[in-house]
Amino acid sequence: MEKFTFKVVIVGGGTGGITVAAQLLRKMPTLADQVAIIDPSTKHYYQPLWTLDGGGASKKENSVRDMKSVIPDGVTWIQQSVEKFFPDQNKVRLNNGTSVHYEFLVVATGLEIHWHKIKGLKESLGTKSVCSNYSYEHVDYTWETIRNLKSGTAIFTHPASPVKCGGAPQKIMYLADDHFRKTGVRDKINIIFGSANAAIFDVAKYRNELEKVLVRKNIDARFSTNLVEIKPDE
Repeated sequence: MEKFTFKVVIVGGGTGGITVAAQLLRKMPTLADQVAIIDPSTKHYYQPLWTLDGGGASKKENSVRDMKSVIPDGVTWIQQSVEKFFPDQNKVRLNNGTSVHYEFLVVATGLEIHWHKIKGLKESLGTKSVCSNYSYEHVDYTWETIRNLKSGTAIFTHPASPVKCGGAPQKIMYLADDHFRKTGVRDKINIIFGSANAAIFDVAKYRNELEKVLVRKNIDARFSTNLVEIKPDE
């Protein structure tokens, strides 16, 4: 099998992996041609923008680039998936059997979302006012749901498991609150924030300020509460 050897190998070509590669080359130009990014995707998604898309402040199409266009100059793009790590041998094996050797390894693979872990979510996502900003496919439906809601209850959830951006469930909630106020329907909508966390934020400095935001915006925050099932028809 063909072998590749690099000073630095980065697994994952998302925002994290691309940023690490760009910073390395900027601070250490001598690393040119000694850094590799391993990612099979043809498209790069700037996922932080999806919250703004869901809030009607941007278009999801703005978050997409061809992967080739975001690979920094001086970085080798290996368009494959990593099948296995061999840390004792400083190498990874690709799904085509090729071994890639490194001196330093950065793992920036991101998270895979298991929608099926919440009963009823996978089947109802994108319909019946069930939406998520953690999917390019469904983010448009978030904005559709927000702008069409004129009265009732809007529930925003933060799960017990790790998420791609811990602040995203709050940010879309604040954007929705802003839209409801601008369109004059906020007094007809009850906003509930159901978070599996024990507080609005882990760091005290920010928690103290965000608690004031919850009060100011009249948001019903319910902590240590995890979403386990959705019954969309009810």
